[in-house]
Amino acid sequence: MKTKTSKHQSPISPLVERGFAIHQQLSVLNDEFKKIKERLKDEASARPAEHLPLLEKDSEGTQWIALGKGCECRIVFPEAKIKPDFDPGESDFLTIRSLAGEHFKSLFRKVTLYRPIERKTFRGQVNTLLAAKTAGQLLELCSAPSEPKAVWKSRPVTKPSAVEAKAANRRK
Repeated sequence: MKTKTSKHQSPISPLVERGFAIHQQLSVLNDEFKKIKERLKDEASARPAEHLPLLEKDSEGTQWIALGKGCECRIVFPEAKIKPDFDPGESDFLTIRSLAGEHFKSLFRKVTLYRPIERKTFRGQVNTLLAAKTAGQLLELCSAPSEPKAVWKSRPVTKPSAVEAKAANRRK
């Protein structure tokens, strides 16, 4: 990446610089926004008598509505989420089964799941234990796509590193 300005500056550099400027502005605004949201949440929590039911059919919980000029903010208090699974080895399971009584089988279903032994090292283990082609196929089946993300950082203006110089030369 070029750090010196030239007559033929890359169209990428202004994008990076503008993106970084916006990133810095958003950081300041996000901090202020978080503080505003926390104050409104605290206010809503202190006024349970003003909570209203959620309007959506499938939504469970309550909401508190604060009005502004031409706008509103709804603080939503959803009901606690139902746990996705229950381990028969946990102490609460016997109580759950007892409370459900004869309706246990109509409220719960038994599911067998397989999870990677160690998520952080799974990819490395697969590549070590299996042939390259098989490892690639298994990893494809065991993975979900992820979106790329942009990460902005400030840095002092210096002479480009060898890696940056190579990257800039490849883009030419």
